[in-house]
Amino acid sequence: MIQPPNTMKRFALFLSLSFGMALQAQNLPYTSITDIQYVSPANLAACNDTSAFLGDTVMTYGIVVTPGNVSEVASGSVQGGNRPFFFLVDTVAQGAAGSFRGMECMGVYTNAQGQLLPLPNVEFLLPGDLVKFTGRVGVYNNGTQLEAIDGNSLQVIGSRPAPTPAQITIGDLNDPLRVNILTTGEQWENSFVEFNNVTVTEVIPFSGNRVSFNAVDGNGNKINVSDRFLAQKLPSWQTVNPYSPQSTGSFVTPVPGTFYSSLKGVVRHDGNGCLVGSGSRGYELNPFDSTHYIVAYAPPYIANFERDPMVPTPNQSVDLVCNITDFDGTVDSVFVYYSADTSLLPSQFTQMNMNLAAGTTDEYEATLPNQPLGTLVRYYIQAWDNEGNVSYYPTTPVGQAEPNVDYYTVRNNGAIIKDLQFTLASNGNSPYMGQNVTVKGIVTASTKQHDLGFLYIQDEGGGPWSGIWCVGSGITQFFREEEVQVSGTVEEYYGMTRLNVSSISKTGNRQLPVASVVNPSDSAEKYGYAWEKWEGCYVRLQDPAQQTLVIAQTNLGYGDYAVSSIPNAGYWNRALVLAGRQSATAFSSLYVQLVTDPIYDTLDGMMEVTPIVVSDTMSMTAVEGICFYGFSNFRVMPRNNDDFIGINVSLDTTNLPQSTVGISHPDALNIRAYPNPANDYLLVEAPQGANYQVHDALGRPLTSGQSTSERFRLNTSAWAPGSYLLKVVHQGQQQVIRIILAH
Repeated sequence: MIQPPNTMKRFALFLSLSFGMALQAQNLPYTSITDIQYVSPANLAACNDTSAFLGDTVMTYGIVVTPGNVSEVASGSVQGGNRPFFFLVDTVAQGAAGSFRGMECMGVYTNAQGQLLPLPNVEFLLPGDLVKFTGRVGVYNNGTQLEAIDGNSLQVIGSRPAPTPAQITIGDLNDPLRVNILTTGEQWENSFVEFNNVTVTEVIPFSGNRVSFNAVDGNGNKINVSDRFLAQKLPSWQTVNPYSPQSTGSFVTPVPGTFYSSLKGVVRHDGNGCLVGSGSRGYELNPFDSTHYIVAYAPPYIANFERDPMVPTPNQSVDLVCNITDFDGTVDSVFVYYSADTSLLPSQFTQMNMNLAAGTTDEYEATLPNQPLGTLVRYYIQAWDNEGNVSYYPTTPVGQAEPNVDYYTVRNNGAIIKDLQFTLASNGNSPYMGQNVTVKGIVTASTKQHDLGFLYIQDEGGGPWSGIWCVGSGITQFFREEEVQVSGTVEEYYGMTRLNVSSISKTGNRQLPVASVVNPSDSAEKYGYAWEKWEGCYVRLQDPAQQTLVIAQTNLGYGDYAVSSIPNAGYWNRALVLAGRQSATAFSSLYVQLVTDPIYDTLDGMMEVTPIVVSDTMSMTAVEGICFYGFSNFRVMPRNNDDFIGINVSLDTTNLPQSTVGISHPDALNIRAYPNPANDYLLVEAPQGANYQVHDALGRPLTSGQSTSERFRLNTSAWAPGSYLLKVVHQGQQQVIRIILAH
């Protein structure tokens, strides 16, 4: 339960917030929360839920619904790292819940120096406080909110009984596709509500240490239950609000099939309008106290799952162990289903009993047989209780036709980066999330000058799923092309898989990394999660027919612009590019000149080159960089100006520091290959007796041989247009040359 602050602090709150209101605020007439929120039935029917006061500065009164110390939203833009907020209910009818009576207030303001600060003592607000608030009517994701105009926007003027929730149904807010129903739902936006008799259908982990879940009513209408407050933060969550009543979260994630007799919280709007498939959540529920979840019954709870070994060899069987308990009864039976045949549906897997470990009451175990090298093994666990309720590991949404699966690949020498990145999950999460792993990789981007500023590595040969972002300590000593061995924990950072490094070292090997070629104009490359396989990879945006790329969109907001072979290309036929931003949410290079706005010269990190604003007159052969995911979009981040190939504008030269690792630097041999781009043939000048190999953009060998003279010819007429790597080795030295083929 929420504990009240001490009396002296409460007294200080009343004093500090009762004086110094701005003259503008003092002269504003009172506008009720109901008036601010109200939208006519005609507008709602026309998919317009905009407040008539949008953009106006208003003064209103309200009764506090949510305590000021339990908001939990991390923000790098707010001093202190926490973005506080709270909810009010209109004072009409002594604060009783009702139509259009709820309001969200942002507990931050911008001072005269342009700094974003928490409102003084906002964290000491308690449910039932009667407050006067002066703010600007704003909107975020279709949700109306009041934004503080200065540090004196909030006054506590009295006290009332703590508000109670309105009894409504999920069907008042959303339909079975989780699309908001404005005509009946908008009246409850920002209100404290209660649902009765709802079922959890799906658990949705995200950002590594956060979770939400979907719940449905008896008619199948669906809502997302989210975590804007401390109440739904996992134990791995470190609180960002310094006044939170506890230092970490304590929420226990429900099992799909859990039945809540009561579920409470405030309604926020993540608007998806009247359209299906926008990706937004519709109306969502945000509980703010542990008492807001009343469980009637639940399926068995599967916890503490372990697999040993995590990456088996062909000679090793695999032990599975987990703890299984039942909230309101007993565990009846437990099975594991597995298959080494990728053509089978999960319902067709081989069944095996999981048995209680000797001397335990809740620890279940089973052993999967060993499999040949390279085999992808899929499996899932199914647990039944004495009342016929069933749960799964990994979790499976209620009503889904086939269970979700966990999986591993049999290797000889431990995991490779592809194992960490390859995913069968619809949200793109790694199957190794939260696990400690060790992998080797070639550095594709470094923290050095004239580079991206962040460390990325990828498997030898590149290809889909081959790259990963590395964060943590000890990562600044490495150069591009060096092979490193990395140990660390796999994390999901707002949808981006990364490796939090605990130890890292050079192997002494060095190799030119391979860029995977991606067509920025192909809708099939982009549809759904198709770009997920390129996350963290070193990629080359290039048209397969060698058509010129242009700047298709010059400014898509937040530093993004787009390239395509199609001028003015729409969403499905373009790729985003980001440069000039390094902040808490942006991780692009400061050595790339082409940006959307010269403001980025100093806004998000000091740019090391003179910014040039992109225009639709710019063209290029290709763009290289690292594929990054954030804010619901994949984008390519060029590492420096050299990553723009064949561009028609003059860019500053770069001076990338080079590694001294290896006895055979890629430039040690004086190899020539021409014409480049090639057409039907390629002439190669190399030492007699040199061995050569040609690989495609995915690292697959195409041809190889040994030179019989110092000049030989390769027939390229049958090769597909695209990018290739020619590797020549002679007397312990090597050189790799990228070849572009255009027919």
